Amino acid sequence: MYFDPRPKTRREDLFNREEELKLFSNALRYASLIVITGLRRTGKTSFMNVALTESNRPSISLDLRGLPYNPSRAEIVRKLEAAFNRIDRKWFSSVLGALRHVKGVNILGNAVSLDWSRKGIDLAELFDRVDIWAREEDTQFLIAFDEIQLIRGEKSIPRLFAHIIDVNRNIILIVTGSEIGLLFEFLGFDDPESPLYGRHYTEIKTHNFEPDESQAFLEAGFQQIGLSPPAEVLNYAIQKLDGVVGWLTLFGAKCRDYNKCNREIVNEVMREGGKLARAEALKLVKLSHRYGVVLNFLAKVETASWTQIKATLEAHENRSLPNPRVTDIINKLIKTSLILKRDNKYNIADPLLAYGILQEPLPTE
Repeated sequence: MYFDPRPKTRREDLFNREEELKLFSNALRYASLIVITGLRRTGKTSFMNVALTESNRPSISLDLRGLPYNPSRAEIVRKLEAAFNRIDRKWFSSVLGALRHVKGVNILGNAVSLDWSRKGIDLAELFDRVDIWAREEDTQFLIAFDEIQLIRGEKSIPRLFAHIIDVNRNIILIVTGSEIGLLFEFLGFDDPESPLYGRHYTEIKTHNFEPDESQAFLEAGFQQIGLSPPAEVLNYAIQKLDGVVGWLTLFGAKCRDYNKCNREIVNEVMREGGKLARAEALKLVKLSHRYGVVLNFLAKVETASWTQIKATLEAHENRSLPNPRVTDIINKLIKTSLILKRDNKYNIADPLLAYGILQEPLPTE
């Protein structure tokens, strides 16, 4: 069902990602690390879920959303513990048997418990044992981290990843991230000081739909639920929701719930989506009011140059700002994927974030 707003797990519910699934399948033959990137609500989690299922390999997946800012190692290990307890039952007993003698691992009936303390589980040792098990089973073990940049405060993760890539030939790491700049900054492939410097990875990008893809997605989805919206309503939705898969899906789901489809439902999605996107941006704005100044300005003018953004910041503060400071502010917004740069102009990445800000500007003090 295309209009199910929950993350998808089956190929038949995933629209127009055949090329990306083929890339993923091919990458399993040679890659130690697969990086799935895309702006918010482009369906990264759904794509990853389907790709893991179709791999026909044992896997675990850690959903890092919902963790507190800068989570502790213990909180990450708890996520890992939960992931191991969700392994497909086809592999579950065998994997648990392999982990039975790893320090910090306790097997309690049909469940695994990991020691969360700093001196507890040695994650490198844990995955060394998983690697041996996978080799004995003549398979590969896939470990997925959804929104990996959310645990960027835990500096041991890049070291663990480097160990897995270098030593564990039967383990493949998969990571996703919507704050793309922060993701690559955390992993540090281009940073000589990073444990992952120079390591090979395969990147797979999810994208917003082009207008014709949005049209096909909506038409197929409405056919599934037995509704035939007027063409002008579909065109309005395509224009306002700008190919963002998550918002198009929410629109279809609401039409299903109301058993009708009209412009007001598009407007309702814009209002709800705008509030949600604004709330996400507010987390960054709380760190510095300057982010709010820039986002409010871009929401109003749609696109702006670096010079215009600098002038707006200076007018707000009634003083000059050093050029490097302005560049840092803009770069942080790019790294968090809140704004995009095209042809030396900047704009807000999500149209509903811009809409939400226009309805209720972000705080600037």
